[in-house]
Amino acid sequence: MAGRLLARVITGGEPRWAPLHDRRRLNPWREAPALVRFQSEVARHLVGDWTGVPSIPDDQDLGRGEGTMVRFRGHRVAVCREREGGPHTAGARCAHLGCPVHFNDAEESWDCPCHGSRFAPDGTVLQGPATRPLEPLDIPPPDR
Repeated sequence: MAGRLLARVITGGEPRWAPLHDRRRLNPWREAPALVRFQSEVARHLVGDWTGVPSIPDDQDLGRGEGTMVRFRGHRVAVCREREGGPHTAGARCAHLGCPVHFNDAEESWDCPCHGSRFAPDGTVLQGPATRPLEPLDIPPPDR
């Protein structure tokens, strides 16, 4: 549609749907409250993701195919146990821009909600934009 609109504008015509693509159609004063509400919600989630991290108790059991983010000796740690494999620990920050990762139970991967990077249970990159793996940590994972 953009190509058709540009062709029509260049040749001197303007289709009836051209106002939908006018950059001046949005009123910044009218849109500002919704933008502020949305951005404050994003900030609340980001802060909540870092402050709401539980400490891992000594008797914590992690089932096969499960993962969680915990605080262990002052570090935020991504801990998971593969369905067909051993336990893994890694830093809980995405290697792209440092957002906290979340474990995706359905895919058994660590997913970054900020830009969509995905990591395998051991922290290796499955999908970018991250190009480096999660930070490897030498912390003993909980046994089952």
